[in-house]
Amino acid sequence: MSALRTACLVGALVIGGAVASHAQVIAPPPPPLSDSARVADSLKKVAADTISTADRVLKAQGQERVLLRTLDPVGTTGLLTPHSRILITRDSIDWATAQTVSELLSRVPGVYLWREGWLARGEMPNYLGRGASSVEYSVDGVPYLPVGPDSLAADPSLWSLALLDRVEIERGAGQLRVALFTRRHDRAAPRTRIGLTSGDRSVARYLGSFERRYPSGIGLGLAAEYLSVNPPNGGSGGANSTNAWIQLGYIPSPRIGMQFQLQVQDAVRDTLFAGDAPAGTILSPGLTGTRSDAQLRLSYQRSTDGLGSRADVVLGRTAWSGEGIRHDVGRVGAVLARRQPTWSSQLTVWHQTEWTPLDARLALGWAPSRRLSGAVELVSQQHDGDRSSSWGTARIGFRAPLGVTLSGVIRDGHRVQAPADASELAQRFTDVEATASIDTRRLSVEVGGARLDGWRPLAYRNFPTIASLKPLESTDWVTARARFAVNGWLTFESVYEHPIRGDQPDGTPPHHGLTTATIRSRFLRNFPSGIFEMKLQGMVESWSPGVIGRTAQGEPIALPGRTFVRGWLQFKIGPFIAYYDRVNFRAVRAGTVPGYPIPSLASSFGIRWDFLN
Repeated sequence: MSALRTACLVGALVIGGAVASHAQVIAPPPPPLSDSARVADSLKKVAADTISTADRVLKAQGQERVLLRTLDPVGTTGLLTPHSRILITRDSIDWATAQTVSELLSRVPGVYLWREGWLARGEMPNYLGRGASSVEYSVDGVPYLPVGPDSLAADPSLWSLALLDRVEIERGAGQLRVALFTRRHDRAAPRTRIGLTSGDRSVARYLGSFERRYPSGIGLGLAAEYLSVNPPNGGSGGANSTNAWIQLGYIPSPRIGMQFQLQVQDAVRDTLFAGDAPAGTILSPGLTGTRSDAQLRLSYQRSTDGLGSRADVVLGRTAWSGEGIRHDVGRVGAVLARRQPTWSSQLTVWHQTEWTPLDARLALGWAPSRRLSGAVELVSQQHDGDRSSSWGTARIGFRAPLGVTLSGVIRDGHRVQAPADASELAQRFTDVEATASIDTRRLSVEVGGARLDGWRPLAYRNFPTIASLKPLESTDWVTARARFAVNGWLTFESVYEHPIRGDQPDGTPPHHGLTTATIRSRFLRNFPSGIFEMKLQGMVESWSPGVIGRTAQGEPIALPGRTFVRGWLQFKIGPFIAYYDRVNFRAVRAGTVPGYPIPSLASSFGIRWDFLN
């Protein structure tokens, strides 16, 4: 039994012992009925209880409107140009047609998602054909290192969306940076959330969280989620995962604060076979292990209006145990930032005990007017084995009249894409991207073009049948996003990408698009208080035939063209949310990667309930 499950069992025994001890208290016998002076007045007791309950309700409602200060997120003060950042807030996460972080990323133009199967299996994004290292992650400002059996790429499907407060996706030429931020409770009233999910293949998801912040500045957050999915009848590939999170904070004054946070991920993924186990070909080697990420943060800021200077010092530790592999990476970092109305600067320095002893980044932003903006970032890294990475990114943006926006990005330098692999050397690159968009009340259209330099993309460890991805020469890409709001409750949205010139990359189809049609309404005529809200969405993902990768002998593996249809129904009544998710309406047997099928007509349904009292 893993350390995480042992801790949960001990906690359950402690709580059970406390309840049992309370039950063992012997109550005195009631007074005889003849002694009326000793018999309590039941009417007075009922009245007292009623008044006490009403007082508690009124007090809780008042606390819901009281805002308390929290620590500001790390690394979010810098100015960026238009088209650089996609922000997904807590409300958007709750209403997204997504059950994993990977599915959130699939809405970004240029992302093609490699799926092992359905829920609880791996989902790896491939951005513009750059492979396993095309996406970088951070959690609350701390870089998220790939550790364990796959130290080349992190699997974002392991995170629980219920533990996240917001997600920021920074787009660059040939590179995505995803910043995940855990929940920050800012109300005087405590917050409790419970969630349950069921569905095909005995899907079971259990969620519980509690958050509390006191006027003294002390904050507490606890959350855990368990997800389990059985293999198909006669098949393989069952999986379960547990996410646990604890956060303790103290803000004695508006300028000073400290916070400790621990996240634990426990994953058990059975080996996935093609055909009958264990005679079939191994599609995925499975995964068993526990990862923990701890961080202690000290923060100081000179002003409380978001401007001025700010300093954060972070101590962290990442550990992995499982599959006969143990990793223990310590780190210390400092973030010095200054923000003014028209410019920003931020210096970030990290020291890690493995793979990358030094990671230094300087980011500058400038917005002299409402229409013009620019940003520059310089990165210098030192890796084990006398290797180094150094590159710069320059951005410029211009907001023209009539809702037209123009932007450009250039990245130049050399980079080691997988420092944990001692054989991986730095690659030289110069990547350029330009984007134009128009945004009106009903219609928004964004079109981008990118010229990416040659690259040697890495394949994915959890897809062993795809041994490699071919090295690339220069490739020109076109990406597009469009959104049309027919009225206040019906919208259509599409994303699309296509390499138009140069080398056709492995791992992503030549044409790939995702379109959604959404009905979302509060039905205010029937529910003028706004307590009710409903969302009904249909999603169609389609791609053309291509090459997914290479065999061990270097032969291309064909990727057939496919079309998938998905439906999502969700409604909200006050703090109560219920949803129904059905995938693969067309019962297509093949998935996004040849040989890795997605269940036909698979469905899951669940509820979430938030309490502020």
